[in-house]
Amino acid sequence: MKKNHTEKESREGFEPLSTDPSQSPTLPGFYYHDKEVFEAEKEKIFYKTWQLVAHTSQLPSPGTYVTAKIADQNVFVVRGKDNKIRGFYNVCQHRAHELLKDTGCVKSRIVCPYHSWSYDLSGELKSVRDCNKPCFDMAEYGLTSIRVEEMLGFVFVNLDPSAIALKDVPGNMCEDIKANVPWWDELVISSEADSSRYSGTQLKTNWKVVSEGGMDNYHIDAVHPTYKNMFDVDSYKWDLDRHWSKGYGKMKGHTKEKSEASQMALSWRLWPNTSFFLLPGEHFFTAMTYHAEQPDLTLRKDISLSRPGHELKSEGWDYLWHTLWDEDLPTWEAVQRGLQSRGYRQGRFIINPENPGISEYGPHFFQLSYARAMGIKND
Repeated sequence: MKKNHTEKESREGFEPLSTDPSQSPTLPGFYYHDKEVFEAEKEKIFYKTWQLVAHTSQLPSPGTYVTAKIADQNVFVVRGKDNKIRGFYNVCQHRAHELLKDTGCVKSRIVCPYHSWSYDLSGELKSVRDCNKPCFDMAEYGLTSIRVEEMLGFVFVNLDPSAIALKDVPGNMCEDIKANVPWWDELVISSEADSSRYSGTQLKTNWKVVSEGGMDNYHIDAVHPTYKNMFDVDSYKWDLDRHWSKGYGKMKGHTKEKSEASQMALSWRLWPNTSFFLLPGEHFFTAMTYHAEQPDLTLRKDISLSRPGHELKSEGWDYLWHTLWDEDLPTWEAVQRGLQSRGYRQGRFIINPENPGISEYGPHFFQLSYARAMGIKND
């Protein structure tokens, strides 16, 4: 029988991950709730990776903006008068007040609510209230910019000026998505996207629990009985690349014509916390990001696209948000509570070569990617 572990013991003497999933333990529990680990994740992962913040259609004209949060850093993207999308830290250079909230549109200037310093849409400081001739160089007090790139019509930002370009990260993921969505060029932001009461939900669990959970087919039999009846779980496979992965499996009892909506469960994961999925039987495509806010708190944000005239049917919403999601959420939150138990140190990955569809290849791949990013040694 295992003994009760002290707080110190729970952080010492654990086995390293193995590149062979059948021989590998899981990450120790403290990686999911330790504050020092979370601070290291900010520096090594979230401040250095491309983070999804918007879709280009949310920035239709000059002055339109979207705010976002990368870990503890507030940022925003805005379309300039030259039609270029730029990104900045969401902070005034005078006394550090937040500049913008939520989404919206400014006419031609970004005005700080505190002391009314104003900036143009390219981030240059243009006026200082009640001071016609400041005793400093205004050119040195423009907004602090961040990198912005677009991919698949989505807007990503990166806080690391020297990070690899976004176009060089996902390999052939973009081509694979378009190949599986023949009506890709018709997609527009869904009129139902904002009606989902789940986008913006705070989850009482670590971001890694959610990310791994989305790649875990081993739990389907126990947690998702309806899903199991709809899909051939045994056919499910994962294609695993360095920065992205693809999961796919067949629906039961259907042969698809090319013009129809996909009859497969298809999802793509872009390291570290963005996923794209195509809802089977629908002309509907969603990007989902899990933003890490605290070690045990994650904010989920969605951006949904649909083919005009093919909005998601009510039964589709019901299944997604009142069946599948309502089964996953309490499961992930229960895992988070368990990871903080002194009775847990490390688990094991379950790998069945005869049935890869239910094996934990996906979570193992995610944890190895995490270990590489954090500098954790593995065998």
